[in-house]
Amino acid sequence: MIINIYDKNNLQVIAHPVATSLEDFKDSPVLFYPDWDSTRHVCSNTEFQNPILAAGTIREMTKEELYAVGKYTLADNELIENNKIKTVELSECEYVENNTIKLNREKRIEQIKNELYELRLAYDVAPFEFEVGGVKYLQNNRSIDQSNLTRIVVMCQAMKKTEFENWKFYTKDNTEKYVNLTLQDMMKMANIMQLHTTKAMTTETLLSHNLENLTDAELKEYDAKDRYEKAYKNM
Repeated sequence: MIINIYDKNNLQVIAHPVATSLEDFKDSPVLFYPDWDSTRHVCSNTEFQNPILAAGTIREMTKEELYAVGKYTLADNELIENNKIKTVELSECEYVENNTIKLNREKRIEQIKNELYELRLAYDVAPFEFEVGGVKYLQNNRSIDQSNLTRIVVMCQAMKKTEFENWKFYTKDNTEKYVNLTLQDMMKMANIMQLHTTKAMTTETLLSHNLENLTDAELKEYDAKDRYEKAYKNM
């Protein structure tokens, strides 16, 4: 076994004698290393990268000890707490500066705005109930639905038709139903579609414009889905 002999003054390895075991070396150090001097030397079977002598025992320095002497740089998610290096969980919008967790407000606000935009798109195209002849159906509000309805209304007006046959609705169990619509039905449905779209856009705009007024803590905890749902219902 290779034994590492350290100089107590500078903790540099000065020799690598071979011994039968560390215990045997400690029992008879001069036998394996004639220059041994317990006042100047300390031994170990480990060659440390950053040794420290504590209470007569040599060991590897801890991260805290390395940090104290400038040999360790804190990771992006580390800070000092009670003289200990602590690893903290950071969101993608948080960072550590001057040993404090801070929020990148601009990045977080942009993140929330993107979430609100996606919610607006989802709410905009969501189906709504439309009643014809006492029966309620589900009508999608996609761009293609709006375009088709506008085209049909224009066509009916041009041809002086008061009814369109076989407009496709859906039921709650996703079954297709084909229903005849009057021109008044279609005008009413077009108005609902527009109101639906306007409501979704207005909700997004209202919430987005208020983000700058929120504190860092409020931005951290901001639940875009919950906020959008509540604002939409109250719109």
